[in-house]
Amino acid sequence: MFIRPKKTIPKPQVRASLEDLGFRIDPEDGKVRNINSGEPFEFDTSSKNKKLNKELYYSLIHPASRAVYDIMTDGELGMKTIAIPSDNQPHTNIYATPGALDKEKLVVIIVGNGTSGGVWAWNILVKSGIDNGSVINYIRDCVQLGFGVLVLNPNENFIAPDGHPETINSYDGQLTAIKDCETADEHVGYVWCHILRDSKVKSLAFVVYNTAGISIVDVLKYDFARFVDKTACIAFIDTMHSIYGLGNGALAWLERGARQWQTSTVPSDQPVDNEYIGCPAVSVENLTESREMTPAICREAVVDYLSTCLDRGPIPGAAELGDGRGYLSDNALATKDEEDDEKIAPGQVFDNIDSVHFMPNTEKTGSNDGYVGWD
Repeated sequence: MFIRPKKTIPKPQVRASLEDLGFRIDPEDGKVRNINSGEPFEFDTSSKNKKLNKELYYSLIHPASRAVYDIMTDGELGMKTIAIPSDNQPHTNIYATPGALDKEKLVVIIVGNGTSGGVWAWNILVKSGIDNGSVINYIRDCVQLGFGVLVLNPNENFIAPDGHPETINSYDGQLTAIKDCETADEHVGYVWCHILRDSKVKSLAFVVYNTAGISIVDVLKYDFARFVDKTACIAFIDTMHSIYGLGNGALAWLERGARQWQTSTVPSDQPVDNEYIGCPAVSVENLTESREMTPAICREAVVDYLSTCLDRGPIPGAAELGDGRGYLSDNALATKDEEDDEKIAPGQVFDNIDSVHFMPNTEKTGSNDGYVGWD
C-alpha cells in the first residue's frame, strides 16, 4: 500500500530570518514573497491541510516582525535604537529617527497587544505586507513633515537566555522579565518618565492602537500637569481605553486634545458616538475582513490631525484644568460633582508618576486597565 509522505513545515531555528524560511520582503511593494517563485504569501498553501497552512503562517510572523526592525534601522529611515531601561542590563529597544529627541515636534507611536514594536498586526503584516501591517508608512509621512518619530516596544518584556529581548509569544523557552518593563503599561510609563518628560521636545503627539490606549491614558491620569504641558494630542485608533476613574482635568483635556478613529462600515470621517472614551470619535470605513487594517486605512487622516495639532502645540493653560493629580481644583471648570474626590483612596494621591509601582499580573487585585499598585 502506498502511503503519501506527510508534509510538514520544518521548525525554524531560534530567530530565523525570512530568508532562512524561503521568503523576503519585496522592496518594491513591501509584501512577503516567496524567494523562488516571487509570489506573495498565501495562507491557503495547501487546500487539504489546514494545519500545514497554520504552521507556515506562524513560522513567518516573528521573522517578518524582525524584518520590520531592519527596515526601520537601515536605509532611508536610519532609526537608532535606545535601550530601555539601559544597555548595561537586560533591556528591550525603542526606535528613534535621527535627532528625534532634539526636535521641537515629536510623534510617538505605540502598537497594541502582543506584537513587536512597529507592527500593527501579525496577520496583516504577513498576508498584506509592511504598508498595511506595520508603522513604516506612518514614520515616512511624519519624517517628510519634519517631525521626529519614536516607536515604542511595549510587548518585548522578556529576555531570552542569550540576552535577546522577546515577546511572550516569540520565543519557545525560558524567559526572564525585563526590570522596569515587565508590562506594556510599565514600558510606556518608563519611557515617559525617563525619555520624554524632560526632553527638549516642545510639542508631542501620540499615535496609539488597541490596548496602548490604556497605557497612555494612565500617564495622562497620573502625571496630568506635566503630560498636558508637553503633549499636543493623542490619536487613538480602535483603542480599548475608558474614562473610568479620570478626573475632570483629564476629561476636559481629552475632549479638546484627543480623537478616536473607530472601525466602521459607514463612510469614513463620520461622527461616532462612544460615551466611554472621553473624546470625539470618527468612523473609519473598513470593508475588509480584517479589523486590523484600520490603522492603514486611516493613516492620512491621522497624520493630518497630528500635523495640525503639533503646529498648534500643547493646549494653552491645559495644566490649570487640574490640580496635578488629574482632578480639578475647586475653582476650575467644575463640571462634575464632589464624588470624584471620593474615588481616591487615602494615600493614593501623587503628583509624581515616578512613585507608581507596577505589580506583576499575578499581584493584580483591581482593574486590568492600568496601574494598580503604589509605593
